Amino acid sequence: MDAQDKLEINAAASEKAKEIQKTVKLHKDLLEDVYQAYKSFETSYQQISSEAQNNQEQLNKINTVLDTRLKEILSEEQFDKYITVFRTE
Repeated sequence: MDAQDKLEINAAASEKAKEIQKTVKLHKDLLEDVYQAYKSFETSYQQISSEAQNNQEQLNKINTVLDTRLKEILSEEQFDKYITVFRTE
């Protein structure tokens, strides 16, 4: 993974963390935890993204890991709102 990839990962994680902060009214103290969860997700996603369609099982796994981590960070109400806004299709 090169410096450009890391910049893209950090930017994507920051953007997602800020989206969640606005959507679920996340306290600033938890923003860094959400950012780190998304940074981990984006790093894993970057590794499989070139073949994401062939790696649906892996994509489901990293989504589950992300959701589990966010469930630990967010309140029940915040997590429910996150699921509704970001995971309902």
